[in-house]
Amino acid sequence: MSMSPVRAFLAILLAMVATSLARARTVDCFADRVVSYSAQFVPPESGLRVPELPGIVLGPPGDSLPNTGSTSTVSLGHGGWILLEMTDNVIVDGPGPDFIVFENAFFKTFVPTDPNQAYSVFAEPGSVAVSADGITFHQFAYDPNALQFVGQDATPSSALPMLRGLAGITPTFTGNWTIPDDPDAWDAAGRGGVSGAGGDAFDLAVVGLSTARYVLITDLGLNTGFAGPAEGFDLDSVVALNSGPYPPLAPGPAGGDTDGDGLTDADEMFWQGSDPDDSDTDDDGAPDGVEAARCRSLTSPATTPVFVPQLDLLVLTAAGGTDTFAKWNFISSTATYDVVRGELPASPAPLPGGVVCIEDNSFNLTTADHPDAGIPAPGRVFFYLGRLKGQVEYGKTSSGAPRLFATGDCPP
Repeated sequence: MSMSPVRAFLAILLAMVATSLARARTVDCFADRVVSYSAQFVPPESGLRVPELPGIVLGPPGDSLPNTGSTSTVSLGHGGWILLEMTDNVIVDGPGPDFIVFENAFFKTFVPTDPNQAYSVFAEPGSVAVSADGITFHQFAYDPNALQFVGQDATPSSALPMLRGLAGITPTFTGNWTIPDDPDAWDAAGRGGVSGAGGDAFDLAVVGLSTARYVLITDLGLNTGFAGPAEGFDLDSVVALNSGPYPPLAPGPAGGDTDGDGLTDADEMFWQGSDPDDSDTDDDGAPDGVEAARCRSLTSPATTPVFVPQLDLLVLTAAGGTDTFAKWNFISSTATYDVVRGELPASPAPLPGGVVCIEDNSFNLTTADHPDAGIPAPGRVFFYLGRLKGQVEYGKTSSGAPRLFATGDCPP
């Protein structure tokens, strides 16, 4: 599939912009970068949602039910692996589990209502290793003899305790994904006894690390079903529970962090909405930077997950056609978004006042391509912006003013 020079330039520019934005992202509790991966499909991109890397695995876990796994995942295939890096935060060893790996395991037969009921789980185990420097990795131990109990279609609940140390074991579903599940404690308030949103939690102390910024997940090559392009470990998300902002900032105005909470003043003013002169905006005892790195609100003591959604754009040329297909990766569960497209001014100037609404009130925009018939004029380029549905502005300008558009905007 070939691109016209204009489209090729557009694709290159957007790739450069995406790279720049990835480096400048605001602090949150997610992985920020796919360092490398190996999807064991032929060709690799034929695996489920492999073409949507990296963004498909860099946000929160997707929506799912206890007996239906999320589809906001990427499949690694048998023996595949993926290496993730956290660039704006670092996992730290704290009380209890320090991070959760979300796969799309689910209850196969029925959702248990009693801790003594025998049940089964569709599990696709993967090993987990972590590193502080990206060079030396420490793998969480597991019993390889227990792998014989992983069923082709379902794994019995009696085998689950023997599979500790692996990911892809515990059912996951929509819920508070910052609450770790304790597999030894039945949660009567949870669905199937699973607290939070499920997933498999890991403690850095188990491997003797105080911090980690890299997570390596490897499918174990088990014959767990006939899922075709969805074979193997299906990674949904990695969420840091005990976490802080990274890299460290020099506190004070000269270092760009006036209140010394680990967040830049620009991040607080333009993205987080917190006070750059107050290290604990909501006075709950936790510094703003720590709360951002744990996906907690900086402006209220609420424990519901909070993060700044950011758009990841892939711009493709339609085969045999003239449309540009804009595809933006998964941003958030239970939320919808507006996306607009505009054209950059010919000379340095504020963004133009008019845009075109590309998607209005759209949810989980990885499920399809979204055609955009517009083509930039020679030597000009398009920009795309997104906002959470219900908001009016598309972030802030460099001066801190709301970014608004006079014509063509999506209905708020």
